[in-house]
Order: sequence, then C-alpha cells, then structure tokens
Amino acid sequence: MGIHMFRCIVLKKMTMKKTFSIVLSMLFVVVVLGCSSSKAVTTKSKANVQYKDDFKSASEKEETALLKKLNASGEKYSVLIFTKNYKGEKIITSNTQKKLHSGYLISNLKTGIAEEIRIDNTIDTKVFDNLSKKEIIIPAKEAQKHKYIYLMKKPGDNPPFLITYSNTLRPLE
Repeated sequence: MGIHMFRCIVLKKMTMKKTFSIVLSMLFVVVVLGCSSSKAVTTKSKANVQYKDDFKSASEKEETALLKKLNASGEKYSVLIFTKNYKGEKIITSNTQKKLHSGYLISNLKTGIAEEIRIDNTIDTKVFDNLSKKEIIIPAKEAQKHKYIYLMKKPGDNPPFLITYSNTLRPLE
C-alpha cells in the first residue's frame, strides 16, 4: 500500500507541474501577442453629408481659372476641396486606379481652404486621414451630380469629416 500511495503523489505532482507550465505558457503567449500587435486599424466611416448651393459663389473668372488649373472642365471630373480644420496631418486621396493626392494639409485660416484636387467622378474616391486612421468614401454616384465637393475635417466627431456636395464654387481667396 505504501508504494501505491507514493505513485499517486508523484503522478499528482507531475500533473500539477504540467498544468502549471501549460497555463504559464498560454499566459506568456497572450501577453506577447497582446503587446507586440502594432497593426494600424483603419475604420471606414460613413461621413456626415450635406447638399448646399445657397452660399456666396465665386466669380465666373475665378471658377474658370480653377477648372483650367486643375484640368477639371470635363463632365467626368469633380473638384474636391479640403476646407477647415486641417492642421498638418497626412491625408491620402485615391481611387481604384491610382493615388490622386498625398500630403500634409494645413487649412488657411483666412480662406478656410487647405487644398483643391481633381477627382474622376466615374469611380469612388477614398480619403484616408493618417492621424485618426479613418477613411471615407465619396461615391461616384454622388460625385457625378456635383461639380464641387467640400470636405471639412471635424476632429472629435465620428466620422471626422463633413462632406458638402455643391454645384456652386465658393470664393477661394
């Protein structure tokens, strides 16, 4: 009977050691994976949208000059205008065919404009804010109906953008 008890005690100690080492190993894996995971998470957001044509418009001369500068006179092009609250964060604008713009945008405090770019309004346009890791999509279906698309940054909001679709160009200067 003494040998049988000795075997039970030894087996229990071995089982407890194995269980403890397995639990410790699992805990180590969880901690290592949890700490070393540095993947950036991109959140696709549905932007706040408004449609507006009731603001002061730019002169015909200014509108013609902008469209010529951006080579955006054709029907398949719209002008994307980045407006207020850009403070130097990297903004990447692209579509399925190419990267349209990548830069560190800063809004002009006097004019409220950070940048103007031409977009192809026959395909969806993606705007990605590298600081907040948020992106929005400007659908081709909406862009085709409007020559000017204003994109205002709204820090703290989710999503952090307000899109204004318009056929009226606001004064840029």
